[in-house]
Amino acid sequence: MARILKLAVGIAAVTALQLMVNQTMSEPRCDMFRVAEDYIAKRYPFIDLAERHPVTSEIGNVWEVRYELPRGKLGFVPIISIDKRTCAVVHAQVEQ
Repeated sequence: MARILKLAVGIAAVTALQLMVNQTMSEPRCDMFRVAEDYIAKRYPFIDLAERHPVTSEIGNVWEVRYELPRGKLGFVPIISIDKRTCAVVHAQVEQ
């Protein structure tokens, strides 16, 4: 019984270490707002971000930057998804 317990503890320790090693490390110099704004300027030049408020969220290895419209305004809402590890845009969409 003691052998099984030691084996189980050993497996749990190795698993925990493996999970810690494989955790996502973000690109240290990645400015997600600049990446998103540059992408929007190139791909969606008709969207003015001057009065926009960025809202961010994280989903696994991806940051999502959403530029909300001011209250009472109509227009397009760009949503840019950026990979934390590479600092590259992996998905973009525009909602209305």
